[in-house]
Amino acid sequence: MIKAKVWLVRAVLLLWSVQLIWLTWHFAPEAGELVERAAGRRWGAAVRLEDPFYQWLQTLAEVIPPGATYIFVDDYEAGKEIEARYHLTPRKRVLLSPEVPASLLFYEVRQGKATFVIIRDRDKPPGPGVRAALDSPAFQRLDIPGPGLVLRVDYSRVRGEFYD
Repeated sequence: MIKAKVWLVRAVLLLWSVQLIWLTWHFAPEAGELVERAAGRRWGAAVRLEDPFYQWLQTLAEVIPPGATYIFVDDYEAGKEIEARYHLTPRKRVLLSPEVPASLLFYEVRQGKATFVIIRDRDKPPGPGVRAALDSPAFQRLDIPGPGLVLRVDYSRVRGEFYD
């Protein structure tokens, strides 16, 4: 009975040792980076840096001046607008739905003196307002790689009153 217990303990310790050796071999390439991050107290930076939306927002923060107003076109349930607002603070933000009519989008651009329109998802078919903006000479598409689309706006070229 005692020999069976000793044999069982040795088997468990052996399996545990094999598991530790395998984990060490598996994570060896990342160990140096992990030690470097731990020493520099940069715990969550790697996760954010791997997110394309975060990288895109960092690029937008460099492009959009701090005193500017931007219109963020997004569906509210995605929750990405909260992250964008956090990273683009102190810039003023107007949030509109992707299905915004052209009249409302142009009205918000003119009234808010918005200088940028940010469409979060470039793969979705554009709504009527975004299609009208893409066709308007007041909106210039910026070539910023990422998951979304960015338009620079010359709000002084947006004229007239807008009615549906």
